[in-house]
Order: sequence, then structure tokens, then C-alpha cells
Amino acid sequence: MARPITIADDVILAAARTVFLAKGLRGTTAEVARRANVAEGSIFNRFPSKLALFQAAMRPTLEDPPWLADLEHQVGSADLVGYLCGLGIHAIEFFGKLMPLLLMAWSSNPGGPAGRHPLGGADPPPLRILARLTAFFAAEMRAGRLRQQPPEVLARAFIGGLQNYVLFELLLKPPRAPRLERERYVADLVSALWHGARPSPPGATAKDKDPTTAKDKDEDNAKAKPNAKANANAKEPQS
Repeated sequence: MARPITIADDVILAAARTVFLAKGLRGTTAEVARRANVAEGSIFNRFPSKLALFQAAMRPTLEDPPWLADLEHQVGSADLVGYLCGLGIHAIEFFGKLMPLLLMAWSSNPGGPAGRHPLGGADPPPLRILARLTAFFAAEMRAGRLRQQPPEVLARAFIGGLQNYVLFELLLKPPRAPRLERERYVADLVSALWHGARPSPPGATAKDKDPTTAKDKDEDNAKAKPNAKANANAKEPQS
């Protein structure tokens, strides 16, 4: 009697990952079974529901990428701008895998219980990335390599710019979306943030430290001068 063929879980999970990334949760366990070349019942012998299969299949996508664990060791590295550019490229690749999962999760479970959400739990990947990057920017500020400012806001701006690139690539395929070369986009994003976050040079004036605030003060002073002149004229005695 022939021995039954044993199918490894990895084969089923790989098939499920392909189906769910292509169709979201509209993909069926029957499609997964056909791709894995197993009976549909074999899937439910290992996973109690389609959602459990979905979560197991997408779990590698939810694991922390290597560059995230390396963040704390890069504090004080020689070329902060260059490091942030490299970090941005890695993050875009990571978000390119994570964003479809997010979109599928939201569309399949809008307003549903967090415990059943594929990204449910107290510490999902987006929050872990935000926390690590916030800590990284805070450490660089303490080292004097970045201007003092709310580090979480800077982290959100950096992450948001990278996620926006991925979202446009996913939702607005070229030529509908403006085609920006990835490396150029990241370099320009880092440059834009750097010119707002870099430490002020020694002896810098208030205008150098905060050009926006200084400009506002200049505009206020310019408005005040005509008013002051008018007031002075009004106080002059009539001859």
C-alpha cells in the first residue's frame, strides 16, 4: 500500500501567500489547495479557519526587518544623511510587502475586533517601526547631530513620505502616477527633512535657526512700521 504523500506546511503557506497577495481575503481555500496540490480538507486539518491560514501565511511579512534591529547600533554613524537614504530604500521595500497586507486587512475587517485583525495586538509592525525610529532620532538629537524637536514628529514625517511612495505605486500605476525613480525620491525626501532638522551652526542667528519664524517676525515688523509712523503723525501738533 502506497504511503500517503506528506505536504509540508511551508508549501501550503507559500500557496496561500500567493493567492492572498493576488486576491486579498477574497481568495478561497479551494484556490490555495489547488495551487498547493492538496485536498482542501488538508488545509483545515492544519488551520482552523481561512483567517488563521491568512495570518499564518502573512506572518513572515509582519516580522521585523533586519534594518530595524540595526537602528540603535547606527546612532552616531559617520554619514547620517547617507544612512537615512539607505534606510529609506530598505523601508520602501518593506512597506511594499506590508502595504498590500494592510489594505487587505482593512478591507476585510473594517471596524472589526482588533483580536481578529491580521495586524491586531498591542505591538503591530507599524508601531514598532515608529517607536524604533523615534528612539533613533531622539538619540541623534542628544548627540547634537539633529536639531532638537519632537522626534516622533520627525519619525512620522520620514515614514509617511516613504509610505506615500509605496501607496502611489500600488494604487496609481504608471502612467497615472507620476513616476519618480526610487533612489532619487528617497534622496530628495531626506534632503528636505535634513534642511529642517539639521543642527544650527555655532553663532547662528534666530533667522538661521528658524527661518520660518524669523520670516513671520520680519513680516510683523514690516506691518508695524507704517502703523507706528501713522501713530507718530497723529500725535504731531497741528500748526
